[in-house]
Amino acid sequence: MMKSITRQEWYGALVAVLVLGALLSVASPYFLTAGNLSNILVQASVIALLAGGQTFVILTGGVDLAVGALTALAGAVAGHLMIKAGIDPYAAMVVALAIGAAVGFFNGYLVAFVGIPAFIVTLGGLTLWRGLAFDLTGGFDNAGLPEPFPFLGYGDILGIPMPTLITGVFFVVMAFMLSSTKIGRYVYAMGSNEMGARQVGINIRWYKLGVYVVSGLACAMAAIVLMARMDSSSGKMAQMFELDAIAAVILGGTSLFGGRGSIWGSLLGAVLITMIRNGMNLMEISQFKQMMAIGAVVIVAVWIDVIRRKHLLKK
Repeated sequence: MMKSITRQEWYGALVAVLVLGALLSVASPYFLTAGNLSNILVQASVIALLAGGQTFVILTGGVDLAVGALTALAGAVAGHLMIKAGIDPYAAMVVALAIGAAVGFFNGYLVAFVGIPAFIVTLGGLTLWRGLAFDLTGGFDNAGLPEPFPFLGYGDILGIPMPTLITGVFFVVMAFMLSSTKIGRYVYAMGSNEMGARQVGINIRWYKLGVYVVSGLACAMAAIVLMARMDSSSGKMAQMFELDAIAAVILGGTSLFGGRGSIWGSLLGAVLITMIRNGMNLMEISQFKQMMAIGAVVIVAVWIDVIRRKHLLKK
């Protein structure tokens, strides 16, 4: 049992979470409290949702640099329609999901059918979608969102905060897709050996397009949760979140080269990043040093991934 756990891609992230938790418990008496631990899970929810969608993309050997910008677009437009146009909140959520799916389809089409590298497509989207969010909303913030957003942001069911519950359900569904469906098997196959996957008859283009749609829908869900937490929406939402999402996936043991990784590792990676920030806040360490720490952790994680890949290639 223990040997099978240690072989999992997410094992390193689990150890890091436990070790960091122990260190922060010693460093601050406020860390290991029920309220703070619950707060960490709530704070991690948005990054975890983005990381979950990002995992699908990275497993195929791609990357989505525009998840923060797409989150802002979906959230800003949905909030603007609710506050300024008075549309039903549930209809606004559907609009957010539709925007996420549409942009994901657009990204996936350019990558899979046109042949533009994912890095270029999503790097352009990094400014395109955020600029569109500002343009469509006139650059204004929209505050005071109607129900059910306050409940989604601060309510709970059986003591479990709604952001944590939404994230948990999302990851159960994504884990099932990756482990027990044809889509999941093909995602791993494309990332491990795209040419080989094509030769055995897998329709590479459509499945590759599909992972960007999954990422887009994850961005829309993250936008809904973030709006609920902020009780507002704007084009400034989720700035730099794409870096945290990618970092969470890498820290969770998913290889940047594709073909190897775990959705649960990405969840642990998101929790780990949130724990680092939470612990530094408790110890009153400046935001600048927090940025430096996260950046250093990501570089080390990628370094470890490169070394591990070289080791696997030698076998």
